[in-house]
Amino acid sequence: MTIGDFTTDAEARMTATVRLPVHCDCEVLPPPALVQEFVPVHEVVLGERTELRDGTLTVARHTDIAVPLVVDVVVDVIAPGERDVRTDTVLDVVPLAVKTEGGIGEGVTRLATGVVLVVTGVDADGTQLGEAGNSAGVLSERMADAALGTPDPGDWIIRIAVTIEAGRRMERPGPAAAHRAADVVADHLRRALRDAPPSAVTDRRTLEEPSGSGPRVALVKLVMGQGAMHENLVFPAEPGGVRGAVSLIDLGNLPQQLRVNEVRDGALHSLCCVGPSSKETTLHYYRDPLVAALADDADLRLTGVIVVGSPAQEADKRFVARRVGAMVAAAGVDGVVVATEGFGNNHIDFAAEIEEIAKYGTPTVGVCWSAARGLVSGNEYLYALVETNKAAAGQESDVLGENTADAQDARRAIAMLKTLLFGTDTLPAPLSWDQEVLHGNQKLVEEAAADNNGRPTLTAGIRSEVPVSATAPTPLATLGQPLSTAVVALVSSAGAHTVGDEPFRPYADYTLREIPATTTDDDLTFASGSYDNSDVNTDPNCLFPLARLRELADDGVLGGVSPAHFAMQGGGTEIDLVKNRTGPELVRRLQESGVDAVVLIGACGSCHRSAVVLQRLVEQAGIPTVIIASLPAVAAQLGAPRIAATDTPMGAALGAPHDTAQQRRILTAALDLLVHATEAGAVEHLPERYRS
Repeated sequence: MTIGDFTTDAEARMTATVRLPVHCDCEVLPPPALVQEFVPVHEVVLGERTELRDGTLTVARHTDIAVPLVVDVVVDVIAPGERDVRTDTVLDVVPLAVKTEGGIGEGVTRLATGVVLVVTGVDADGTQLGEAGNSAGVLSERMADAALGTPDPGDWIIRIAVTIEAGRRMERPGPAAAHRAADVVADHLRRALRDAPPSAVTDRRTLEEPSGSGPRVALVKLVMGQGAMHENLVFPAEPGGVRGAVSLIDLGNLPQQLRVNEVRDGALHSLCCVGPSSKETTLHYYRDPLVAALADDADLRLTGVIVVGSPAQEADKRFVARRVGAMVAAAGVDGVVVATEGFGNNHIDFAAEIEEIAKYGTPTVGVCWSAARGLVSGNEYLYALVETNKAAAGQESDVLGENTADAQDARRAIAMLKTLLFGTDTLPAPLSWDQEVLHGNQKLVEEAAADNNGRPTLTAGIRSEVPVSATAPTPLATLGQPLSTAVVALVSSAGAHTVGDEPFRPYADYTLREIPATTTDDDLTFASGSYDNSDVNTDPNCLFPLARLRELADDGVLGGVSPAHFAMQGGGTEIDLVKNRTGPELVRRLQESGVDAVVLIGACGSCHRSAVVLQRLVEQAGIPTVIIASLPAVAAQLGAPRIAATDTPMGAALGAPHDTAQQRRILTAALDLLVHATEAGAVEHLPERYRS
């Protein structure tokens, strides 16, 4: 402000500040480089102390390990060509690497070649630490030789076999304890590698952060984050380690931006107990083919890797997806690859994150496994998808790493992305899964790459490989009487059964279990995975509200409780087999029971899907139904007739353990939909919230 011919002191200072140049003598550094030193290991033997000498790694037979919930740890050595040995479920495969200078993603890392660590797990009752299947059996038959997440054929294996307390396998602390115990052994081996003389290093390479001048791209890596056997750690003290790392769950499963070298240096550790063939080990993270291919492509500039978890609650999934979209938008990249591991729950996050990125016009390619099982959730933005299936039948298997991404999958993903970036659309996916589409795409990619110095490029005729479909809801059956006179049954797809009954298979079990109306809470248990079982182990009414149903009948809200209720294990199932095998049997038995209505409850993503297939068949048979869904997006995708949606975790659709008032409110509101819903596909979002 000026007054007459005078200038105020404040304005003078401001003017002087604006006009004066700003100087900084600070050194401006490029992103730090990563140096890798390679130390070959030619032989591994057991001995009294752990040390590395002249290419021979000696592993101590006994290591003092005191980790809560861990009963026993046994270390042995498996030589190349001697893998026809029995094994418990493989929890992880870990590279043997150690920092000798700097932190993860910078400085110097020493990597042992010719040897990997294989962690296995079982509980004290002999139950495998696997959920949807497990890799227990003969080791040579349970690992895919060509997979990036499994030992190479010539590798020595240091097996760390962990036993945890009984009954803790599907609760988050149990499997995590097994990984912590194995990491104690790994730290002894890392020290031996670090202490090896400089002469042990036979090769070095320097990895710079990608700095190409082409279109800027990002990789979004969606990993597991539902707890129990579905968890991942970031930023450990040592490459691929556990010590010092932070759980993505504890970070809210929110996206974490990593430099490329941080990922290449082992910034991720997998806590996914490996049963299904589509989950990735820590070794796979370390050698991620998408990171390698994108970082090495001279036509692109990989700006970084966004690592994000998969929450157990649908509201959290939507929130996290929006944060992924915002992070990508803020980065200003030109294209994105979104890749996920596993099958089921994570498809919800996968679809939502691609939508949040692509709806603003950013070309986006998805990489996933679904094959003959099909996507659990989808939307219109899934127009460019790469399928990672390798199994001939297109199914999950107990073969470790079989259906994980490899270098060819990465090349097709880059070709799809460049096709979108350079102004050409991908062709639509086939109406149903067809492995030949993958083979055809690969041929087109290699033909186009031949004219681009071997690098994937715009590929005319390339086709999205994963069908995306939605089912219209089935017409509503009518409840021909008041609820106060209706007999109601419960149907679970989450593996509920009585304690003395035959347990379900861990996945793809199409049989039914009958649960009598008089069954007590103490006599109920669950055989389903894909979620943390802590809540349901505390109170089975979180997922199978039989006690609450009896109370409503006693209070006159219902006319009665069916004498028989039914359950299946819906995780990892094929829709057609549920429809043609389990469904007709369920309908027949419900009709024989004389029920007037049915309430269904699922847990994981594929459990919800199985429940909806059953629900539609029961509804079509003239019995009105409602599903209580903690993952309503899956239920709606499959055309559920009536959906009572709760803001609760998988494994606690009815709310908090022992909160009988909340469980009654949720069950009552779901039953009211049987009377008040007027349109097929009705979704009632209940004002109920619970965080485990």
